[in-house]
Amino acid sequence: MRERTGVAAFILSATLAACGGGGGSGPSSSPVVFPTAPPPTPCPAGYTGTAPACVTPQSTTTATGTVVEDGTGAPLAGLPVKLMPWAPCGATPPPTSITPENDGCPTPLPSPQATTAANGTFTLGNAPNGHYLLVIGTDSTASTGTVQATVHDNVTLTGGAQTLLAPTLKAIPTVTPPAWETNGDYRIATLDATTELPCFQAWQSERATNGLAAGTNDEWLIENVRSIQSARGVNGGLPVAPVTTQNTLTSGESDYSGGTSCAGFVNGVYPGGLAPSSYAIDPRAEWFGGQYLYGNGLGVAEFPIDPRSFTDPNVPLWP
Repeated sequence: MRERTGVAAFILSATLAACGGGGGSGPSSSPVVFPTAPPPTPCPAGYTGTAPACVTPQSTTTATGTVVEDGTGAPLAGLPVKLMPWAPCGATPPPTSITPENDGCPTPLPSPQATTAANGTFTLGNAPNGHYLLVIGTDSTASTGTVQATVHDNVTLTGGAQTLLAPTLKAIPTVTPPAWETNGDYRIATLDATTELPCFQAWQSERATNGLAAGTNDEWLIENVRSIQSARGVNGGLPVAPVTTQNTLTSGESDYSGGTSCAGFVNGVYPGGLAPSSYAIDPRAEWFGGQYLYGNGLGVAEFPIDPRSFTDPNVPLWP
């Protein structure tokens, strides 16, 4: 019995010694310090990402977007979509008329072009990267029947897969735009036969009188004019001048109060002998948006000089 007790005591003593126990004074513990990760290594010029996962930038873009009807938000199918280089338009000396097909501006890219699907979506595949005028719609100069506006948007393609988002226009007090005018969807307005189509017809007539080719309706101009008209007194809104002054979208704008005809505010000379509206009869002003409210004689029209060839510090970038 004594021998067995002695062996047990020896094993316990050895175990305590190995663990630093038994009253010994072992070394004090120190906090564990983990090494920090080195900073990421940048990729060489012309590449993206961080080393070693450097990626060669793609030289083309697959661009997608969605188009809806501006009055309802319903998807629009069958609309043509194309890209035109964003570059200054060449000079076309008078009296030669400027048309969308012969305006000294770059021509549409032959490829890619697309048509919106049943759900309103479109895809422009393998488009060369660059700065473009995106055109959605027919760009029709027709001024009778059902007339739609056309989107003319300022886009830059940067490579890879890219979703194109339509702009949200400048907010106008007292006016709440519908959701599809703020969520990035492109939209196409149909001109109102009573308040908008006659104004477009009057502008086309004025252009013809001055030897100019017919123009087209622009979506951003139509949206902006509608908001101005809604805010400026139709239902007891803001006074006329502040709204017009603060929310003119582009270089060419006219405003008219009184009377019963759109012709009064889109012709070359305002009623009452005021100064000529040079933008109304400028051959570079190819796009139009206008609305006239006959009940109180309020009219607003916008007709910018083509923003690809016109820069002015007092005019915001298009759109």
